[in-house]
Amino acid sequence: MVNLKYVLCAHLVIVAGACYAQVEWKPDRNVELVIGAAAAGANDRIGRAIQNALQANRLVPVTMSVVNKPGGGQTIAIAYLSAHSGNPHYLALASSSWLTTIAGARGGGTTLRDVTPIVRLFTEYQVFFVKADSPLRSMADVRDRLRKDPTSVSFAYSVGAGNPLHISIVDVAAAAGADPKKVKAVVFDSGTMSAAQVAGGHLDVGHSSAASPMPMVQGGKLRYIGVAGPQRIPGPLADVPTLREQGLDVMTPVSYVIMAAKGISPAQAAYWENALTRMMQSDEIRKDIETNLWIVDLLGHKELPAALDAQFERYRQRLNEMGLVK
Repeated sequence: MVNLKYVLCAHLVIVAGACYAQVEWKPDRNVELVIGAAAAGANDRIGRAIQNALQANRLVPVTMSVVNKPGGGQTIAIAYLSAHSGNPHYLALASSSWLTTIAGARGGGTTLRDVTPIVRLFTEYQVFFVKADSPLRSMADVRDRLRKDPTSVSFAYSVGAGNPLHISIVDVAAAAGADPKKVKAVVFDSGTMSAAQVAGGHLDVGHSSAASPMPMVQGGKLRYIGVAGPQRIPGPLADVPTLREQGLDVMTPVSYVIMAAKGISPAQAAYWENALTRMMQSDEIRKDIETNLWIVDLLGHKELPAALDAQFERYRQRLNEMGLVK
């Protein structure tokens, strides 16, 4: 199993110089952490873990509240953040799904230039799962059925059309030689909702974070059939093969970034990077990292904009190939 303690420390070294510099500003009233998904989903779990760790370790001197604003592939949440330009008391958790939304020009005008990226925290490699008694035993079975009839398998995913999960579903169909435009894929507001739909027999295959279907897997209602990552996930999913192991060269990395509003000062950005980086050393967040199977992937606010720009361009090219760029 990967020793998360050493992975975490290695990433912390990268940003330590910037994060531990003395800063002159600190928040003086309640801070809102905006989540672009419904309660109980992956984004919500991460946001509440961040809130808990920051407050439990007194890394912020004020109260914090989590505000859920689901919909629009996280554009509603980011638009809410951008409406508070210059105010450092508003933060938002943005995942790679938001990047695909704006890469497809479906972001309602809000872009990376309308926010201040603070720090990248985690990357989650997504999983595929089915109902426990499904005749689909593996992703190879899914591929073979799609090859025969692209309309014969239905997929559930979240949070918005054209996001990284949707791209991976299309990539699975393409790997099967099926017409991606004929594949049935239904989007929900959270991975938990997707899991419930598959467990209820309404859709055949779910695609989400590993943690979203976990309670139903443990309850015997769902079953993992593939990890969309470069290697197996240690711990409870150690026996679940990757898609590459099953002959499908498909990966679904979803990274999570904390954004602040546009127009905040360098001292304010440095304060939040410092607080969030120190949070990553806390016992509370380490427990959440292990429980939720997150991969620590820290990148500070000076380097982050260029990394996000590069990721945006990759998504835009892929979505253009899929005919999803407006």
